[in-house]
Amino acid sequence: MVTIKDIAKAAGVSPSTVSRALNDSPLIRESTKEKIKRLAAELGYERNELARSLVKGKSRALGLIVPDITNPFFAEIAKGVEEVAQARGYGVILCDTGDDPKKERDYGLLLRRKRVDGQIITSVSLEDPFLLELEREKIPFVLVSRISQTVDAPYVIVNDRLGAQLAVEHLISLGHTKIACISGPKGTEPGHVRAEAYEEVLAAHGLRVPRSWVKHTEFTWEGGERAALDLLGRRQRPTAIFAANDLIALGVLVAAHKLGTAVPRELSVVGFDDIAYASLPLIELTTVAQPTYRMGYLAAEWLIDVLEGRRRKRLKKVLKPRLVVRKTTAPPPP
Repeated sequence: MVTIKDIAKAAGVSPSTVSRALNDSPLIRESTKEKIKRLAAELGYERNELARSLVKGKSRALGLIVPDITNPFFAEIAKGVEEVAQARGYGVILCDTGDDPKKERDYGLLLRRKRVDGQIITSVSLEDPFLLELEREKIPFVLVSRISQTVDAPYVIVNDRLGAQLAVEHLISLGHTKIACISGPKGTEPGHVRAEAYEEVLAAHGLRVPRSWVKHTEFTWEGGERAALDLLGRRQRPTAIFAANDLIALGVLVAAHKLGTAVPRELSVVGFDDIAYASLPLIELTTVAQPTYRMGYLAAEWLIDVLEGRRRKRLKKVLKPRLVVRKTTAPPPP
């Protein structure tokens, strides 16, 4: 393995000069820098980034924790984070927890051991398995698409309550009164808030539906299909379903297809997120759009600014959702 001493010997300079040149020190002439960097490349020198981080106390790396990278919503957040990080000279270590609080805590510990400079956390759980530890150890972090119940944590979120209201108001405006809700797990911020907002809108319009029409499931295609098969298999069934994310909504469309229920003639469906699949010609899902990429972008931008001493105020950003009407909603059947 090539070392700084090897480069120094080949260049006829001291190891300290090589170190300064590789770190672009203004104390070294440009011609000397170029010569040393050329020799380093020819000899196959690779920096020991861990050693550098131990010396400088900086890794120039961010940790990104997501519950499910196969969900396009989180992939889009990751894209926003990565773009900012790359432009600012930072790397990103991605950790997929599979929606497991224990794995989330383990990954949080792993990122601290790897000495990442800061963490971006997108888990949707209402629990805070390790945020108190990050706060105590003064490790900069920011939450995306959630807030903390126990820590005064910085965050970037969308207004979930407003988004759910837009979805349900749209269905009511079309004439629907038999509206069901398939939300995410009760122990998640979006799952709790979006279902609560759905119930508030129905109550405001004087509409009552069976309690069993409010269902909680995983934020997955399979969860949406399973819940929709149950709702649509009953004698008393809804004419519209508000799904708390687009993957659940896609599962509803699959269930409707299996049961021979025509969408939107017999059943209207509204999702939440506006993932890339939602606009495909064979789907054309009506949904509530979140500025997902921007959420990741803003979170990474703020975190790096904090790491570089450019910001002190905690980030408290709430973005507005918007309704995107496509072809899965229509007036109820006569």
